[in-house]
Amino acid sequence: MIRINLAPKDELESQFWFLPELFLMLIVGFVVFTIVSLEMSDIKDNIATVTATRNDFNEKAKQILPKLERFKTLGKDKESLMVKLRALQMITDSKLAKYRPLIAIEHLQNLKPESVWLSSLSLVEENKIELDAFATDNILVAEFISSLKSTQFQDIDPSDLRTQVYFSQVVLSGTSAVDAAPGQSGTADDPSDGSGTVRFKLTLTISERIPAAPAPTDKQARISLYGGWPWMQES
Repeated sequence: MIRINLAPKDELESQFWFLPELFLMLIVGFVVFTIVSLEMSDIKDNIATVTATRNDFNEKAKQILPKLERFKTLGKDKESLMVKLRALQMITDSKLAKYRPLIAIEHLQNLKPESVWLSSLSLVEENKIELDAFATDNILVAEFISSLKSTQFQDIDPSDLRTQVYFSQVVLSGTSAVDAAPGQSGTADDPSDGSGTVRFKLTLTISERIPAAPAPTDKQARISLYGGWPWMQES
């Protein structure tokens, strides 16, 4: 029988024929390990950087969180403030509306000439007065009407409600001459015999004006500018 040895010649000549390849494999393995180690080091550095950035963001978020909480309640705070403002406006309006007829009557009494007297007065609507009156002549009627209209031009005093009520319309319904007005007699105590007495009717419309708001202070202007957010008012 003929045997044929197919082993490489190097294997036949030396028993350590595999050492060069093993050495090459070790070098290749070392190079790969070094590259992988460097890549892992870069990855760890990147992870550390990202972690530090995340921690920094978390710290900043914790600092901003209290301010963000104020934004969450901003709608409720605004609604609460609007309710208070409406309540204050209602109180102010109701106070003026409550005394408006009395102030109008006081205007009538103060502006009425001496020789003019009222026979009847009625509040026909919430803001309208009808009166029946007498005067000794037409000139006094015109003077009375002019005085009532002058309330439209009086200066406003926020502390005095009387300056906020005026007669926006003064309508003369008619005049007529009468022999004598009620309460007049031709006696010696009253030298007037009733001749020339004029009866007239007026319809008065009561209106009111709102005083101008005072100029805001620097602090109030700053609050208004920033929408009333307390954290923006800190200097």
